[in-house]
Amino acid sequence: MYMKNVLSVLLLTFLIFQTACAGDVITHDTKKLPEAARTFISTYFPKAQVSHIKIESELFQTKKYEVLLTDRTEIDFNRDGKWMEVDCDDAPVPQGLVPAYVTAYLKENFPDAFVTKIEWERREVEVDLSNDWSLTFNTKGELIDIDD
Repeated sequence: MYMKNVLSVLLLTFLIFQTACAGDVITHDTKKLPEAARTFISTYFPKAQVSHIKIESELFQTKKYEVLLTDRTEIDFNRDGKWMEVDCDDAPVPQGLVPAYVTAYLKENFPDAFVTKIEWERREVEVDLSNDWSLTFNTKGELIDIDD
């Protein structure tokens, strides 16, 4: 019985501690970003400034960084600073971020459209276009879904 009570108290203490340590932080300090994220921003968005950074974390572990730039671009990075999503609102995503197979598909099927948002998921890349279409490709470059 005593051991059960001790374990219950320890578990409760751990849960309270985890809740107290977890949470989001909002900052303007780009030094809080991993080096890879800072390099990414300066490479692909050299004229934009960071408006704010939201750091999502859970118990001593950063989950991801959400960065809003002054040009209204939103970029999500994982804890290592690798980009996962870039949303340029109505502006084109920098061409260097769009895989060649997506560019080739657009040139052939949507020559007047450009990518405004790109998101990498496990084995897929989803792009939103300026014409309001959304395309999903697998890592082999094959179109697997299209929404208008």
